[in-house]
This record gives sequence, structure tokens and C-alpha cells, in this order.
Amino acid sequence: MDDKTFKQFEEFIHAQSIALIGTSPNSNFYWLKSFLNFGYKGKLYPVNPKLDEALGLKCYKSLSEVPGPVDYAVIRVPAKVVSSVLDECIAKGVKCVTIFSSGFSELGTEEGRSREAELIEKIRASPIRVFGPNCMGLCCPESRFSFRPDLKPNPGPIGFIAQSGGKAIDTYLAVEEAGEGCSKFFSFGNETDISSSQLVEYLARDPKTKVIGMYLEGARDGQKLREALADTAPKKPIVVWKAGNTIEGARAVASHSAALAGSPQVWSGFLQQTGVAVVESFEHLIDTMVAFMRCPPPKGNRVAFIAISGGAGVVGTDLLVSQGFKLPTLTKEKIEALSKIVQGVGTNIRNPIDLAASYFYPDVTSKSLRLVAEDDNIDAIILEAAPHYIEFMARHLEMKDYTRDYWKIIIDAANYCMRDLHKPFLVAVPAIGFAEENLAARRQFREGGLPISFTTADAAKTLRTLITYYQRHPNITSPFET
Repeated sequence: MDDKTFKQFEEFIHAQSIALIGTSPNSNFYWLKSFLNFGYKGKLYPVNPKLDEALGLKCYKSLSEVPGPVDYAVIRVPAKVVSSVLDECIAKGVKCVTIFSSGFSELGTEEGRSREAELIEKIRASPIRVFGPNCMGLCCPESRFSFRPDLKPNPGPIGFIAQSGGKAIDTYLAVEEAGEGCSKFFSFGNETDISSSQLVEYLARDPKTKVIGMYLEGARDGQKLREALADTAPKKPIVVWKAGNTIEGARAVASHSAALAGSPQVWSGFLQQTGVAVVESFEHLIDTMVAFMRCPPPKGNRVAFIAISGGAGVVGTDLLVSQGFKLPTLTKEKIEALSKIVQGVGTNIRNPIDLAASYFYPDVTSKSLRLVAEDDNIDAIILEAAPHYIEFMARHLEMKDYTRDYWKIIIDAANYCMRDLHKPFLVAVPAIGFAEENLAARRQFREGGLPISFTTADAAKTLRTLITYYQRHPNITSPFET
């Protein structure tokens, strides 16, 4: 992306005045509430010929009646009048619009394709930029630009690009729930103007974005997208979730965003060539983006797996080995050190590490984690936390603060592993019983800066993705270090 286009994006992302065309009580003023609740500081102009006011703001009959310049517009009107509204925006000198309305090429009808072709012709003949149609457009916490009324502004380092507005919203909420913040989130829909490749190029240059995520169904211009991804991957971690990988899924893509889905084999090869981190699910996407922020680059695939039971150790070993990891025996020195603090009955201190009853002693667990992390045979640690055991013990001992204090010790040991020893430390928190306590544990781990997953399999998959990425891009600057 050249300097001129980057500046153009910066201007409309930080728009000082926004018109909401088609704002209506029928949608409970969805878009107007989105900006008001998000704390937008610029000028808001509701536009609806049938209203005099909206949520205390003067409502204008048409865009031409709005006094002063309008930087951005959100169009929420029936598809048949979008073209005429776009004419008004062009005449007003609006820099960018989100066309929220659907009813275009995604319908698969001649009428829908014709409507979209008319929009494209007008867009190309003017300087205006357009998200959509059939999309949510832009969300930027820094500029208080929102696409949903209940979102909270949480500026941060993760940027995201999605064809689907729903997946953009899902990801925003999940990133927030994971304890990270968002830079810019884009939903581009039918891609009549602003393209997925341009959005990748923008986030690659954006200094506020450290990790890029992407939900992709297909592409209008695969060559430009391939070039953008391949150029970005060695500079910033970029994580891509490609959907529509079955015949039925590809059919759904066509009716959702009118994108060209292509065959799974073609897309698999396409993404592998670009060097991006490819993920397989929503959970894998979120875990990987967060792990890039919270983990130092893995130096190898030698993993120590720590759990409370022998069964968990066996299952975890199978999962890790199936992901291509090695579980080397700890050094003689560390085994001897562990043997002095870990109870002998029912334990394994060679790797996997089964602490059994010693797991309930915070000081023993803390020392064990640090000893394992310091082992020269180990590149990374995965801990299977056990909230259902810890909460049981807290109640059994009638110790009110036992659980929170226990997790605090785990967090301190994990941060020692990552920040002092520069080794990844991932935590799996299986949802087994004690639902509220399980959520509390996850929340405490998040606040402590740890990368967490729901299962050991998920943690292993995330770690494998990081290893593969850093091996392919050895000179990249890790966002963990910035």
C-alpha cells in the first residue's frame, strides 16, 4: 500500500463526522446506539425523511441537508435505493461509506448482480471508498468507531479482517474476553471496492497492530491477496481461518458474500505458499492470535507436559506426540531435584510430569514448574490446570483464599518461564465441573498474561502453529518482545 492510500485509510478510520443514513426505530436505532454507546466524540448525523429526531439528536431528511462536511456514512436502506443514496454521498464529498444493506450479488440473481454492478461503476468513477455491500464495515476502539451497540472500547494490538460481519463481531468479543485489545476490525462483505488485500496491506503498515487475524471465505482477486499475505507474513504474524472448505460450504459462501470459494486443495496450497499461520477453527484462531502476543518464540518442539494425574499424562502425551512434539526425559539433575520435593506415591517426574497429591501443595507446584522450565531439554511447557481438583481441595480444607492464591503462584512461575527463560508456557483449562470456579480460573490466568486453551489438544495445536510460523520466518520480530 502506497503512502497516499494509507493516509486515505487513516483519514476515514478516524472520521470526525458520520452520517447514519436510514437510522430507524424499527432497528431500535442500532447504528446510532453503536456510536453513542462506544463513546464516539465526533459529529453524528442521523438521516431519515420520516423522523425529526433520534435519541435526542436532530434527524435530517436527506444527506444534502446535513450542515458541514461528512467524512463517513453508514447506509442502512433497502437495496433498491442504495444506489441513489450512494449518489448523495458522492455529491456530499463523503470519504468512505459502509453499505450495511444486503440484496446484491450474494443473492445469486440477475437483479442482485445488476445492482452491484451499478454500484461498482459509480464507485470507480468517484474518489469515494466503500465497504460492502452486505457487511458491518469498520470498528476502531481508538477512534470510537463501532459496529454493535454493546461493544466496549478496548484498544490493543490485534487487528482483524473478515468477510463476515458476524465473525468480525464474534472475534472482537472473544479477543476482549481473552484479555487482549483490538486495533482495527474490518468486515468487507461483497468486496465491491475496499478489498481483503488492501486491508491486509493497511494492517501490515499500521503501527498499532502487532498481530493480524483473518476470516476468509474466498477472494475476488486471488493474486493480489496472495501477494499481500506473502509480503506481510515475514513482517507481522498473520493468522488465517479459511471457511467454505466443503462443497456445501462453498455453496454457502456464494450465498453469503458472493466470493469465489474454490477447492479446498487449491486454497490449502495457496495459503501454504503465502507463509501465513493457517488455523482450523474459531477457537484455534483466537488462541493463536493471543498466544502470539503472550508467548516468546519457541526454540524447538521439546515439550514438558505437567498434570495432576497419570491418566492425564498418558492422554496428553498421545496428543502432543500426534502433533509432532517430543517429550524428552528431564535431565538427571532436574529429576534428582524434583525427587526431593515431590511425593513418591503415584507420581512421574520424568516427563510427562504427574504430580499427583503434590499438585495440591502450591509451593511444591511452583518449584516443580520452575525446575522443569529451567531444564535444558525443554523448549516449552503445557500445564493442564485442574480447577475441579483445586476447588475441591479448597472446600475440603475450608480455606477461602486457597484457590486464588494457588493460581497466583502458577501465574508467577509461568511468567518466570516466559519472561526470564524465554520459553512458552501454555495452560489448558478443561471445563470439568465447578463451572463458575472454572471461569474464575480462566479469568485469573488471562489477567496474569497467560495463553490459555480449553483442552490440552487445543494448547498443543496452538503451540505447533507458533513453532511452524517462527521456523518459517526466523527473522520476524515477535510481538511478545515489543
